[in-house]
Amino acid sequence: MIFDLYGQSGFRRFERRCLEDLLRAQQKFVLATGGSLVSEPATYERLLASSYTIWLRATSQEHMTRVVAQGDMRPMANNPAAMSDLERILAEREDLYRRADLTIETSHRSIDEVLTDCLQSLGAILPSAVQ
Repeated sequence: MIFDLYGQSGFRRFERRCLEDLLRAQQKFVLATGGSLVSEPATYERLLASSYTIWLRATSQEHMTRVVAQGDMRPMANNPAAMSDLERILAEREDLYRRADLTIETSHRSIDEVLTDCLQSLGAILPSAVQ
């Protein structure tokens, strides 16, 4: 909806404003961003500078499987090149994603396994954060 009304640049402005509002309002929080946040340099730099970041890495096939499992067919609708497009996007962003403080592989793993890894990582650097 935001894309339809304001385009990508409008969406990026809203995204940045939301991040700034959150950083001002909260000291401790968990934020799940969209994967495209890294493509807006100022917003991504702000996130990296102010937060402990974790890249929840997955294969392109796993990404697509998860999207479809949620009932979202947009990536594949009338697009026979959907998988190759996704692979290209992930490859283009990989160096940016790697700038995160930690990378956790999520493919073929349960939510509980991934969450345990996240909490162990946070506990190692911020013991009071996971209590």
